[in-house]
Amino acid sequence: MTLGQEILDVLETIRADVKSYADSKQYYLISHDTEPDLIPRFPALAYFVSAISATPSALNLGGSYEFTATIILYKKLPLSQDAQPDEEVADVINYFVGKGYEIASVGLEDTSAGTALLRRAEISIKLSKLLR
Repeated sequence: MTLGQEILDVLETIRADVKSYADSKQYYLISHDTEPDLIPRFPALAYFVSAISATPSALNLGGSYEFTATIILYKKLPLSQDAQPDEEVADVINYFVGKGYEIASVGLEDTSAGTALLRRAEISIKLSKLLR
């Protein structure tokens, strides 16, 4: 298998894991660049692969590649709800840690969306692989 094919296989694994999670929670899967006011239903989940970096590996065994993906969870809340972490964000984290990913960062943003509060949680995950 070529290096290019190995990289594509890892990217497909990440895509499959995100889709599997979205399906299991019945989240609406959207494009990462969808404007929040155009999301047809909530909660919604988006993702994108944000970086692939390579570092030389010792003993010429191959290359160590780090795949980073950002998962974005959108949900609507009543305006009266406090801006704080919630169980759905913790569930996303626990799912991907259980799949062997590391959590690189977590960010939460609440904005008003008319008569509701729009919560946007951004979770960056990392997956390191040694590829030949």
